[in-house]
Amino acid sequence: MEFLYHFFYVTCGISYQNYPPTQLFFLALGFIFWVMAYREVLVGIHKYKIVEIPIIVCAMDLSWEFNYAFLLPNDFGNLFTYGCIAWFFLDLHINYHAIKYGKKLVTNPWIKSNYLPIYFFILIGSFFITYYMKILAVDDGLGLVSAYLINLVISGTYLYQILCFPEFREKGFRFRVAWTKFLGTGAISVTCFLHFPNNYFLHTMCIMVFVMDILYIYLFKTYKPTPTE
Repeated sequence: MEFLYHFFYVTCGISYQNYPPTQLFFLALGFIFWVMAYREVLVGIHKYKIVEIPIIVCAMDLSWEFNYAFLLPNDFGNLFTYGCIAWFFLDLHINYHAIKYGKKLVTNPWIKSNYLPIYFFILIGSFFITYYMKILAVDDGLGLVSAYLINLVISGTYLYQILCFPEFREKGFRFRVAWTKFLGTGAISVTCFLHFPNNYFLHTMCIMVFVMDILYIYLFKTYKPTPTE
């Protein structure tokens, strides 16, 4: 145990006062589950040529990760920065395939014909939103406020996709992703409540994402479109 404390709090430069062991545990658990979710997304990409992460989310994720990997400071330590760098390059791979295959999940002809301009508009806009939220002290030391704003979009668009494209369940949309992203965000939400006990804005987003992720898991297994849908 002392070795682990030394590794995390000395080697990785993490402040014990900022992130005590319980909060560090739930953060680490959340990161692990999200890595598992990304792995399952990549399996779906290579097996079914479908990127289940909606294009708007891919762009927002990439801009957030670029900011915290290369531009913005955090109050966690070098380990968080290195993790963001790893996520960024992993997400580059996912974004590439979202551009390549993403139109399969688009039904509107106008959106299809303007797919790339819409993607870059979201990517650039999200970059500046994330950057200035931190610079203007709207965000916290880990960028959790901006991350949960993105997570609201993730959970909402996942619900939209499962209702519009139920035929892709286990043929591009993976039940393991539903569970791992739920567990990953849920674990990080525990840290949000522990570390920011009075940030009710952040708490509200945590609860909303929790409810939507539970609903997504339920719909993944039970939703059956009617013949008129």
